[in-house]
Amino acid sequence: MSGNWWDILPRKVYSKLEKVETSQPWYSVYKIHDWLYALLEDGQYDEALMYLVIGEERATVIDGGTGIGRLDKLVEELTDKPYFLLLTHTHNDHIGGCKDVNEIYLYDDPMGRESAANGLGREKMGEMIEEGAVIKPYPESFDPEDYYAPPYTVTHWLKDHEVIDLGGRKLEVIYTPGHSSDHICLLDRDARYLYTGDIYYTGGVTSYLPGGNHDDFIKSCKRLVDLMPEYDWLMPAHNEPLVEPDQMREMYDAAKGIMDGTIKDYTSRRSVATNYDTKIRRYHFSRFSLSVRESLFN
Repeated sequence: MSGNWWDILPRKVYSKLEKVETSQPWYSVYKIHDWLYALLEDGQYDEALMYLVIGEERATVIDGGTGIGRLDKLVEELTDKPYFLLLTHTHNDHIGGCKDVNEIYLYDDPMGRESAANGLGREKMGEMIEEGAVIKPYPESFDPEDYYAPPYTVTHWLKDHEVIDLGGRKLEVIYTPGHSSDHICLLDRDARYLYTGDIYYTGGVTSYLPGGNHDDFIKSCKRLVDLMPEYDWLMPAHNEPLVEPDQMREMYDAAKGIMDGTIKDYTSRRSVATNYDTKIRRYHFSRFSLSVRESLFN
């Protein structure tokens, strides 16, 4: 593939949304509804995408992003409601903002408990600011030489099927391991949105990273396909919001077809994740790719 990763920015979906100017230029902010904002880190390769969901009584931010910007200062410009951080899982590009938020919700799983207790060091967090990975100026508050994710306190451990009530806005926890063992999606049945975390987005999805399991990934995709009558839009944690729901079925078919051998075309490479040297296969589909461990087929 030729060109730079940023050549496709801004992605087309954002031309249909109202852009909101803030004092935090690291983030590009888009208003979807009066009660829902997309908070995009489009200056960094992973294009972490968070959502501010505002209820009548309180608000939540779904995922914490890289932590390069000040997520707390951004949120406090957009709402005066008390808010908490709601993590879909604990990979490095999702826990960066934990250091600036006092109230954090996370699924109760050993991987999540280890993340909260230990955080992540400079080596792992530094993957996100390697040469060519950042195109925006860093905020003045950010020191790339002192970039790490400290331990954080989880104030509420989530359970499967738990309903989080923000006051007039409810989010149901759907446990979906596979990308990581602590991964959840969040279903807003009234607005008909499924916040998919990293189990679906228009980009390079994986089931091979630490905490990942491809069999679990398939089962979780099937669970989300079964829930399709309950949502009209996918709200992923990277790249772009408002993705058509039939993409969830395509992801399930892809994951299952890879495992049973009916999908055969792939490229091979080695993982570049820190301290995680493994050979992987990458399969390409219409709007995403799915990478799995080579060892699945041995």
